[in-house]
Amino acid sequence: MSGEIGVVRDMGEGGVYPSSHGFARSGRVQGVPSRPACRFGTARRGAARETAVSSPGRDRGARGPDAASTAGPGVGYRAGAMAADNEAREGGSLVSKRVRDVLEGTGESWTRRMFELGRRLRAQGGGPVFDLSLGNPSLEPPPAFVAALRELVEDPTPGRHRYMTNAGFPEVRAFVAERESARFGLAIDADDVVLSVGAAGGLAIVLRALTDPGDEVVVPAPYFSEYDHYCRHADVRLVAAETGDDFALDVEAIERVLSPRTRIVLLNSPNNPTGAIYGARDLSRLADVLTGHATQDGRPPVLVEDAPYRDLVYDGSVPASAMTVYPHTIHVTSHSKDLGLAGERIGYAVISPRLADRRTVARALAYCNRTLGFVNAPALMQRVLPKVLGRPDGRVDVGVYARRARRLRAGLVGLGFAVPEPRAGFFLFPRLPDAVVARTPEGQAADVAFAERLVARRCIVVPGSAFGVENHLRLSVATDDAAIDGALAAIEAELATR
Repeated sequence: MSGEIGVVRDMGEGGVYPSSHGFARSGRVQGVPSRPACRFGTARRGAARETAVSSPGRDRGARGPDAASTAGPGVGYRAGAMAADNEAREGGSLVSKRVRDVLEGTGESWTRRMFELGRRLRAQGGGPVFDLSLGNPSLEPPPAFVAALRELVEDPTPGRHRYMTNAGFPEVRAFVAERESARFGLAIDADDVVLSVGAAGGLAIVLRALTDPGDEVVVPAPYFSEYDHYCRHADVRLVAAETGDDFALDVEAIERVLSPRTRIVLLNSPNNPTGAIYGARDLSRLADVLTGHATQDGRPPVLVEDAPYRDLVYDGSVPASAMTVYPHTIHVTSHSKDLGLAGERIGYAVISPRLADRRTVARALAYCNRTLGFVNAPALMQRVLPKVLGRPDGRVDVGVYARRARRLRAGLVGLGFAVPEPRAGFFLFPRLPDAVVARTPEGQAADVAFAERLVARRCIVVPGSAFGVENHLRLSVATDDAAIDGALAAIEAELATR
C-alpha cells in the first residue's frame, strides 16, 4: 500500500510518534509519507521553464515529465491529529498558516523524520537499528579541539563570554581571512568574513541580506532538502536545474532556468546527497554564463557556495571554487563535519573581495545575524578555531569515512545498484536497480516504497525524492561498520523478496 510500511510494528505503550512526523499516535508505526511536499517544478530538456519553492522530483533515468505526486496515509494522520488539537482550542491552532501547511502536509524534513524514527526504534528495543539516515558526525572532535576548549574554559580573563560585534571577534575573523586568502589566492581581509551559527546560519543570513520576496534561487538537483525551507523562510522561489552524468554540474541546464528574477545561484560542493565535486572547468563556464546575465534591476547574480564538506575529500585534494573565477561569490562553510562539531554550530561566510558593494554586503550579513536572532556565532567556538585549524591533528580522520563509503558502495554495486565512485562527504546516492523500479505499482514512488519496506527490517534510509531526484536512496556513512553491514543485509533481504 502506498505510504505504508509493509509490517505494522507494535511499539508498545511508549511508542507514541508525533503526528508531525507522519506516524500514528496509537503506539504503532502506521506509515511514512510517500512524498515530500512538492510542486515538482524545474526546467527539463526541451520543456518550458517552471519555478517552485520545491524540488523537481524526477527520475534521472527517464528525463520526462514527473508522475503525479502521491501522499501517503501519514498525511492524514498528521492533519487529523492537528485538527483534533485545533478543536480543543477555541479559535483554532496558534501555529502560523505557513508553518502549519508544512506540518500538516509532507513538507517536513524527510531526513529528520527518518532520523527520529530510528531514534525511537532504538529506544523501544527489539534489536539493533541500522540507521543510515542522518549526516551526524560519527567521529569525535580531534584531541587538539578538546585541549583548546579546556584551555579556553579555564582562561580567567574577564569578558571572554560577553557579546562581541555581530560579525564575530575581529581577531578570529582576521585569522579566517588569512586562511581563506591562502586557499583562494585572494586578498581577503577581516571585514570580508562574518562568523555564523554553522553553515545553515550563514545561508540564512545570506538569503535574507541579498534577496527580496519573489526573487529566485537556482540550485542544481539533487540538493540538500533543507534548501526548500530556507527559501520559504526568505520568501523566495527555489528553481531546480538538472545535473549531468554522475551528478556533475550541467551549466547549460542552469542557463536555461536563469531569469530576470534570479538573484542567487546556490552550489553545494562537495554535494549532499551525492558526494559529487563540481569541477574547475564547469565552474569557469558557469562564471561566464553568469557574467553575461543580469537581473531585472541590472545587478549580477550572486553565486553562493555551501561547502561544509570541503575538507572531507577522500584523496585530500582541495575542491575547485567559484571564488577564483567569479567575482560576485560568497563562500559559506562550517566546521560541523571536519571537526565533528555539528552540535556546536560554528561557521562563516567569506565575501569575495571582488564582489560588488562588498562592504555593504558585509554590514548586511552582520545585521541579519543580529536581527534573525542568532546575534553572533558562539564565542567559545569562535575562539577555538585559531587554536585548532591548520594543525596536523586538527581534523577528524577523513580516511574512516572514505573506507566506509567504499565498503558501502562495493556492497550496493554487488546488489545491482548504480553508484558513482564516492569522492567526499558523508553520503552515497545509489540508483535503485531497474527491476525494483519496474515492479513498483503505478502511482507510487519506488524510492519511497523501498525505504518504507526497509523500516520493517529496522533499516533507516532517506528516499531520493527528498532531494529532488526519484528512484534513488541517500545513505549516510556517518555511522559504524555494524550499521553498514546490517543495512546491506537488510537491503539484500528486501531485494530477495521482490
